[in-house]
Amino acid sequence: MDLIAGAEVARRAGVTEGTHKKRDRSWDHWLGFLERIKFPDDPYLDEFDTSEALRICGAFMHAVRRGDFRRTQRGKQVQSATARAAVDHVAAAFVESGRRSPILDSRGKTHSHITRQTKGYRKDDPATKHEKAIPPIVYRHILEMADTLRELAKAHLFAGALFFAMRSCEYLWVSWLERKTRCTRGKDVVFWVGPAVVPHDKLDEIEPDSVSITFGRQKSEIKDETVTQDTTDDPQLNPVTHWKHTIQRLRSYPNYSDEWPVSTFHDGTKFSRITSKEMLILIRAAVDFIGPDVLGFTSDEVGTHSGRAAAAMLMILAKEPTYSVMLIGRWSSDAFLTYIEKQIKEFTRGVSSRMLTNDTFFNVPHASTTTNNATTTVHGQSHHRRVRLNLLYGRQGSLRHQLRAQN
Repeated sequence: MDLIAGAEVARRAGVTEGTHKKRDRSWDHWLGFLERIKFPDDPYLDEFDTSEALRICGAFMHAVRRGDFRRTQRGKQVQSATARAAVDHVAAAFVESGRRSPILDSRGKTHSHITRQTKGYRKDDPATKHEKAIPPIVYRHILEMADTLRELAKAHLFAGALFFAMRSCEYLWVSWLERKTRCTRGKDVVFWVGPAVVPHDKLDEIEPDSVSITFGRQKSEIKDETVTQDTTDDPQLNPVTHWKHTIQRLRSYPNYSDEWPVSTFHDGTKFSRITSKEMLILIRAAVDFIGPDVLGFTSDEVGTHSGRAAAAMLMILAKEPTYSVMLIGRWSSDAFLTYIEKQIKEFTRGVSSRMLTNDTFFNVPHASTTTNNATTTVHGQSHHRRVRLNLLYGRQGSLRHQLRAQN
């Protein structure tokens, strides 16, 4: 029994608390849906055959899609991914109860009805709007306008996060729910002078020339990944300066512990957390002040994720290699390309001129042989003859092609 209980604990720990809540919410919506269609006593559709259960699941997904279960703005259409996730959560509940998933076909794959329904929704979804990458001028304004200890703490956190392409939850307090990503702690920040570590209590005496941050558990499931950035000559934007300020701020608080997240703040009376919501207000206020005539976008197009987008964009504009962008931003794939705003004027600067560098270019032909003054491929057929044969007998490898008379 201990082994069974341990296995159950491990399964629960396999997903975050937020995911559990989403699954529970989807199941509640499912029960409400069944009550609406007059089948409240059969949550696992035991009285229905496979095709009927599939149709009911499709109907439930459509109810979610049209916004029947929204807490606010009820009736407003939700994204295809949200609708699909709801039916997937319900199917997972079926499996956990020892039953077969109602949305799988006989081969164990997602049934084509569900797949096509999802594709139909996706086609009707509005275009994805990514938060705009914000340029250094916004960071400078936030630093210049910080006139209180809390505002200064936020400014240094935001600017310091830029150089490490940090997710908002890696340096801000987001919610009480358990998250995949751990907020950076004081002990995760290490300063260096050459190969020597600068202790946190010596930062007043020794000026570091680089700073490293070790990121704990991340979305990619990679743990304890360390990224290092050198000091800069910029008088305002310098990763060493920003993180030095943050660590010294934390150390000034009573009963300091290096286990504290860097979002910790003490106003002289009580402790609190610097939140993503107040950082969003700060970012949008700076964007409003600078204005769309300078930036090309408005404050409703930016968010706390704009900092991570800014890091990717600035590295690409600086012609940093792709692998450097991936390593610093801790991207395990080319997903960072979604942050690259093609409409940014500087992104294509000089491309049109460089496109004309070569006035002509030579296409090297495939290996060929010449028979009776006719150019043929190594397979003995000219390109034009292959085209004619394909039209007559079908593409090479097709059943019609295999059954044709050989000549």
